[in-house]
Amino acid sequence: MSAATVSSVPIPSRGWRNDMVAALFWLLTVVGVLMMTGAWFLLALASLEEGTEQPKALAAGTTMAGTTLWLGIVPLVFAHIAGFALCLVATTGRFDRARGVLWAGEAVIGASLIGLAVVLVLSGGQLLYTPPDYVP
Repeated sequence: MSAATVSSVPIPSRGWRNDMVAALFWLLTVVGVLMMTGAWFLLALASLEEGTEQPKALAAGTTMAGTTLWLGIVPLVFAHIAGFALCLVATTGRFDRARGVLWAGEAVIGASLIGLAVVLVLSGGQLLYTPPDYVP
């Protein structure tokens, strides 16, 4: 009797190799929604800070230009890259690596869209601050 005839249990070719890895992936996805909401919120706050503090900065002989970039956009991009990297690590427990990469991308995009929607609801639909027109 050979080993091939004894093992009649089929080896799965898709799905998760381990339930703990699947739980880790979904845990990271849920935490990612909170992190992406915070990252989108930082963008809104940085934009508000730059727009409202610019007149004071000009009066002091300086500028607030670049605040939205450094305090809003850079953390947002970092959150997306870090989220994708963490989800990639979690999807190494899948049998199909290519599908795992797709799952990681979908998890980050989904978390980001949910975070963006939450921030838009909380900010009244205005993500970036636009100062009112000055009328003397």
